[in-house]
Amino acid sequence: MSKRLRRANVTDTVKMSLLCEVKGFCPLCRCSLMGKKISGDNIRLFDVAHIYPLNATPSELILLKNERRLSSNIDCEENFIPLCKPCHKKYDTNKTVLEYRQLYKIKVEIRKLKELSEQWSAQVLHEDIARVADVINNMAANKNSSTKLSLDALTLEEKKNDTLGVLNEIKVSHFITQFYIPIKQSFFRLEQEERARSQFIYSQVKSYYLLLLSKNFNQADIFEQMCEWFMTSQAIKERAKAEVLVSYFIQNCEVLS
Repeated sequence: MSKRLRRANVTDTVKMSLLCEVKGFCPLCRCSLMGKKISGDNIRLFDVAHIYPLNATPSELILLKNERRLSSNIDCEENFIPLCKPCHKKYDTNKTVLEYRQLYKIKVEIRKLKELSEQWSAQVLHEDIARVADVINNMAANKNSSTKLSLDALTLEEKKNDTLGVLNEIKVSHFITQFYIPIKQSFFRLEQEERARSQFIYSQVKSYYLLLLSKNFNQADIFEQMCEWFMTSQAIKERAKAEVLVSYFIQNCEVLS
C-alpha cells in the first residue's frame, strides 16, 4: 500500500489569495464563499480543495489517467482551489472528468492573468487617453461620418472570429459606427499639440494586445482585458467609455488585427 501524503498547511494568506482568484464564488455552484456571523464578523464558507487529488483512489487514478496536471507537486497552491463545503465533499468523493477539466481550466486562466499582471504591471497607459475618454460624453453621432465609415473602412466582420461572441460584436459595431470618427478627430488634436503623442498611445495599445494574443486569450477575453486595463491604468470609471475606446482601437487596427 502506498504511503498517504500529508497535506500542506494552507495559511490564511494563501486562502484569501485563492478566494480572490475565484472572485469569492464557488467555481462549481457559484454560491458565495464568504458569509457573516450574527455578530457581523466574516466567516469562511469554503474549503481548499486539491484539483488533482492528493491521495488518489484507484478509481480516481483510472478516471484521471489521461488528464493533464497543473503541477508535478500536487500539494501546492497551483493545484489548490476554494470550493464551498458541499461541492468539496462531492468533488472529493464522486468527482467527474468534466468537473476536473472545469477546475483545471479555471486555474489555467488564473495563471495566464497572473503572468499578464507580472509582465505588464509597470506599463501605464498614457494619461492623454483619459482626455479622449472625457470627451466621449460630448460626442454626438455624426450620421454623414458614420455612413462614410461604413462604406470605406474595414468591417468588424473581417477582423472578428467566433470567440468574440454575438453580444460583443453588436456592441462593438455600434460603438464603431457612432464614435470612431469623433475619437479619431480627438487623437488628431492631440497630435497637433505634440508630435507622436497619439502614435505613442497607439503603440501601447498594440503592444498590450500582442501580449494578450501571445497568452492565447480569445477575442472576448481580449476585449474584456483591454477594458479592464483602460479602467485601472487611467482610472476610467465608466465601463461604457472603456468599451467605446477598445472598439475604436479595434476599428483602427491596434486590436484584433
